[in-house]
Amino acid sequence: MNIKPIDKLPEALIYNPPKTNSFRMFSTKTGEMIGFMNVFCFKKDELFINPLLIFNQRRQGYGTKFLNFAKNLSEKLGCGGRLGVKASTLEFDPHNPPHIFYRKFGFTSNDKKMIKEIDKHIRKGKQLDYRTTSPLMMYYPDNDRQTFWQKIKNRFF
Repeated sequence: MNIKPIDKLPEALIYNPPKTNSFRMFSTKTGEMIGFMNVFCFKKDELFINPLLIFNQRRQGYGTKFLNFAKNLSEKLGCGGRLGVKASTLEFDPHNPPHIFYRKFGFTSNDKKMIKEIDKHIRKGKQLDYRTTSPLMMYYPDNDRQTFWQKIKNRFF
């Protein structure tokens, strides 16, 4: 058997401890844990993430890597790539609400008023005020249910 050596390790690896719904991300450089997320599959309809947490290395793409991993896991488990999250200012870092992060990834919500407010903050490059931001159930729709105009809106606005 001829095994090709790995040229370069990725920056981070995701580990799932046996018999858990928990995933942990570790740095391949330092060995320290970067973050974790717990996932639950509801009736093969949606993979729900609660919570997704990145510790000290924020704004370096690790949260996006976790969401891409969760999206692939959702497809593998038969959930069609659909994801659900609860964006909350009360969890872990009240001064940086995750609503904008999830929205930029493509999440939406049935609360259209709040989505408009989040989109306005994205356009202006402003963070949401954690004192007035309420928890929001958000979902990442599967591509089959997303119309052409929804895809354009989610991508550019």
